[in-house]
Amino acid sequence: MKIIVKSKDGTNIILPLPSRLVLNSAFARVSTKYLKQYGVNVSKIQAMVFVKELNRFRHKHRDWVFVEIKSSDGDYVKIKL
Repeated sequence: MKIIVKSKDGTNIILPLPSRLVLNSAFARVSTKYLKQYGVNVSKIQAMVFVKELNRFRHKHRDWVFVEIKSSDGDYVKIKL
């Protein structure tokens, strides 16, 4: 996973993150607790299955762009899986 942030004032940040560090069972457990605060009921099993499928998708589709945002004032954010 790679997070790229470019701002119009010249500040550029590139954060390479190991996908297994971000997409694992601990992440699934924490995300269920976080989502419950906002009224979204997802079981731990559902979250773990989602993370497993996301990892499988990541292996088949390298460099897939998860989020790409361009603002009107020149800022740019891109998250690649």
